[in-house]
Amino acid sequence: MPDDDIATKAPESDAQESMVAGDTPAQKGPSMGVYITKPSDYPHLPSKLLLFLSNGTGIHSKNNQLQADKYASEGFVVVMPDQFAGDSLQNTITNPTAASDTNPSVIEKIKIGVAEGAKSFMIDMWLARQTPEKVLPLLHKVIEGAKDEFADAVANGDGIYAVGYCFGGKYVLLLGSELPDTVAKGQATKDEEQGVVKGGPQIKAGAIAHGTMITKEDIEGLKVPVTMACTENDQLFPDDVRAEGQKYLVDNNRPHEIQVFPGVPHDTVMMACKHVDSAELRAPTPAQSRKKTKRDEPPQKISKLAIAAETEEDRYDTRTEVRCYECGVDAVDKASGKLPAVVDGVLKANTFARQAEVQAWEQEITPCEHTLCLEQEPPRQIESQDLGHCSMCDLKENLWLCLQCGNLGCGRQQFGGVGGNSHGLKHTELTSHAVAVKLGSITPDGTADIYCYACNEERTDPELASHLAHWGINIAEREKTEKSLTEMQIEQNLKWEFSMTTEDGKELKPLFGEGFTGLKNLGNSCYLASVLQCLFSMPAFAARYHHPQDPPPPAPNPAEDLETQLRKLADGLLSGRYSYPDTDVTASEDSPYVPHQKGLAPAMLKHLVGRGHEEFSTMRQQDAFELLLHLFKLVSRSSHTAPAQDPVKAFRFVMEQRLQCISCNAVRYRSDEQDNISIPVPVRRKLRVINSDDSDEKPKDEFEPVTLKECLDIFTGAEEVELTCPACKGKAGFTKRSLFKTFPEVLAINARRFELVNWVPTKLDVPVIVDDEPFNLDVYMSSGQKDGEELLPEETDSALRSQFTPNQAALEQLEAMGFPRVRCEKALHATGNGDADTAMNWLFAHMEDPDIDSPLDLKASDTGNTTSGVDPENVEMMAAMGINAPQARKALKETGGDVNRAVDWVFSHPDDQGDFEDDAGAQNNAGGPSGQKTIAGNADLPAKFRLQSIVCHKGTSIHAGHYVAFIRKHISEERSEYWVLYNDEKVVKAVDVEEMKKFAYVYFFSRV
Repeated sequence: MPDDDIATKAPESDAQESMVAGDTPAQKGPSMGVYITKPSDYPHLPSKLLLFLSNGTGIHSKNNQLQADKYASEGFVVVMPDQFAGDSLQNTITNPTAASDTNPSVIEKIKIGVAEGAKSFMIDMWLARQTPEKVLPLLHKVIEGAKDEFADAVANGDGIYAVGYCFGGKYVLLLGSELPDTVAKGQATKDEEQGVVKGGPQIKAGAIAHGTMITKEDIEGLKVPVTMACTENDQLFPDDVRAEGQKYLVDNNRPHEIQVFPGVPHDTVMMACKHVDSAELRAPTPAQSRKKTKRDEPPQKISKLAIAAETEEDRYDTRTEVRCYECGVDAVDKASGKLPAVVDGVLKANTFARQAEVQAWEQEITPCEHTLCLEQEPPRQIESQDLGHCSMCDLKENLWLCLQCGNLGCGRQQFGGVGGNSHGLKHTELTSHAVAVKLGSITPDGTADIYCYACNEERTDPELASHLAHWGINIAEREKTEKSLTEMQIEQNLKWEFSMTTEDGKELKPLFGEGFTGLKNLGNSCYLASVLQCLFSMPAFAARYHHPQDPPPPAPNPAEDLETQLRKLADGLLSGRYSYPDTDVTASEDSPYVPHQKGLAPAMLKHLVGRGHEEFSTMRQQDAFELLLHLFKLVSRSSHTAPAQDPVKAFRFVMEQRLQCISCNAVRYRSDEQDNISIPVPVRRKLRVINSDDSDEKPKDEFEPVTLKECLDIFTGAEEVELTCPACKGKAGFTKRSLFKTFPEVLAINARRFELVNWVPTKLDVPVIVDDEPFNLDVYMSSGQKDGEELLPEETDSALRSQFTPNQAALEQLEAMGFPRVRCEKALHATGNGDADTAMNWLFAHMEDPDIDSPLDLKASDTGNTTSGVDPENVEMMAAMGINAPQARKALKETGGDVNRAVDWVFSHPDDQGDFEDDAGAQNNAGGPSGQKTIAGNADLPAKFRLQSIVCHKGTSIHAGHYVAFIRKHISEERSEYWVLYNDEKVVKAVDVEEMKKFAYVYFFSRV
């Protein structure tokens, strides 16, 4: 059941249809209509397959579709087939008395009687046409197709589940029986002497409600568990048939459940329900409709670019309804029976989908020495949760219990208006007690928010139950009453709306038109949106993927085709056809306010980019620079048929590394192709003046500004490495320096502003000064080999390896961390024998290497690394797979020429640019221009670059916060270029961009 129609639909359709349950319209199966609806997190989280067999109104009934969507929201992939092959019972057959007066006239009574008779006749005729010989073959085809398309859901549920209403109830029973194989496939039944081949049940379990035309034989053939909800005195499922069938199920120990509801007509919606006192109640349904917002004036004044949280109440009109699905009753009175307490508990509880979403967002939280070695003071009785309050103020929520002394202190203010005065932190500063637990987050299953103030991180406590029992708190009796930190972070990331105003309170001007289309946040996808906006503002990407006059490329599965999805995105971003104000927001005639756009939702591209990736396939916040490198890799490996060119070529250039012996001054040159540089940002903290009148919060670090030139000077500066020179045998080491051999058309620079705090990368707000004016990079151009320089002998590479002596200090540091010596030596050898931190990072990245514990074999490495050992045919073979020649050569050298192992090596070393030595040799030995190999970039001078776009990150960690993009563009009504802010779906003319440039995370410079 392919989804080509949806995969290739126009981008605005992708924008209007969020990927939630019920977003899939009726689709065409092998020979019939099928309505398919899926959970919002499918296929990222496991689901089960549910076959939904409707009543006579069929798949186009809105009520049936809503019911199917409800099952999808509970975690099922729902397939609702058209059992009637287009011949469904007309929805126009309604209750003829529905519109009648309470006291109809004689003539009206006659009309009603005639209408009822006509309706009964039409239903009887319709039922006569719907026979098992007609319906079962259709269901068989759908089941076979569903097994193929949703094999993962079938496997996860160990089979297919089925639910049937009215007409569909009979066929749930038949699918749960051992039918003759011919009947299931619509063939004539074989004679008894020929033998009857029976097929096993098609479903694993079934449920039916107010079934129709069910016979005793239907029930007796049942082989799977079933539950039935029946009405009393039902002419379409008589009581005697039901009683005989139930007796058979009991006598033959068939697992079943049958409930009979007296006084309820067949298939009639009741406004009362007999289950309001039941302990097992379904979740109430919050129905939401988007508010029509009217703006008369700009929002309140906010300093610069500020964050304003927009709540669900601001965006939606919400109502809560209680439904009883066993009775088929809507709008049950919420005040009846036990419902008030149950409804309140259900609304506070997390659904399975919500719990799964939390798991998809959670970062790994571990114990620390402070939780593992916690020593508690003598016990005392703690006040009950209802009576407890902060020991320093009157707050009764957001309370944190010190596990060491039992003190109750309020936490920090949190997203969503949760109050706090940071008295828990104050208690820690006064007593040095490190570990606290949030009382309202404790659950009976032993989970809770635990925070270590000493580590300044969330932690876990393996002995939480006993530590709480020490203070008289029985964890089994606790009830979770407040959201956890992770849940609040998810809510914050999903609901954040950024109100962008100038310092005088005026809202920034929205922009519309070509190149000014925003991207909707799909749930923490701002890192993707900001990078995509920057890339498609570059001529190389626009020329490669924006072809408005061409049809979509042919693809057997467009939803899984990167070319199709990038073409689709380019059309959406660059055409301007989808860049217009949100029609759900209106402004008064006298107001200057202009609504923002809705934006496109690149859900398919996000799924495609993240497929198979450990991080990008989740809903957690990710590093935008890592995504940029991942996109470069995907785009480069995709097919580029002439005249189309790989757009990443515009980013590629060659760095030349110069290695010089300190003793004899002999040199060696090496070239590496790259598509970005990551520059270190020097950290110089300002002295902090602590004011006693300040708040309880710790003062924020401030840093001295640095210039981009200073960062580039450090990046291209010389450094010393410890190696023995094979030429002079000196042990003084070498100086190593990398400079540009060629320059790209677009230079991508990552500013490394992170430092490890307790092994967690923490962002530092170090300002980097970058001018708008073009700057010259000629000074960073490599001059190549100078006259009179003596090159190290050709065997230098082998000699350097064979005489490798690990850096003793770094080796000892790594061994002290617990790494085996063999691994430490490999890491130091692979990272240039530098410092322990670099080697440690290499170790973490290569933990899964199959030869990680094999001794370092320098001779084998030398043999494998000879140029003559690489077969050109193998290089060409790997090139056909989308692997460039330098990477192929390096992989073949490292794996002894084995192509299969070489391919695996490339994918396990995605950051290795490859071996360019053969390129240099071919260029030097070529007899003319026709024999030269093209190297990336351009060596022409002057090399002037101007800042074109930036990606900015707001927040202290890559695991949280928000990304936005600033791009320099021409605005139609302006004469010169201006900076434009892309903040998810909001696109506005930016102000005060100078402040944002200081703290950008990724810079894109265009050559001028």
